[in-house]
Amino acid sequence: MKLHLSLTKITVLGALFLGASGCQTVKPTEDSMKERAQTVIGQPVSKIANVRNDSTLTYYTAYTAAGEYNCEQPSGVIMAVASMGIMTPPLSCLPKGASPIPYQ
Repeated sequence: MKLHLSLTKITVLGALFLGASGCQTVKPTEDSMKERAQTVIGQPVSKIANVRNDSTLTYYTAYTAAGEYNCEQPSGVIMAVASMGIMTPPLSCLPKGASPIPYQ
């Protein structure tokens, strides 16, 4: 009986630890941010700076010869799913100072 309770406790704790480790924030690497920004902008990116993360989105500034671009891309759980090849999360890059919502 004691062995059964011990195994049950170990199993429950193991499942909790496994579940908690899967909830970590997955951040994109600087190389992947640079590569994806180059694809969206259509110009070589010389530098990535000002990287910020709010657990669901990663924000950063991409620098090109033509100027600066504010970029954002999903991170966290979406990046974990994307790393399995199931999907490619969308990336948005706008010239610095541009509004994402068009004026009417």
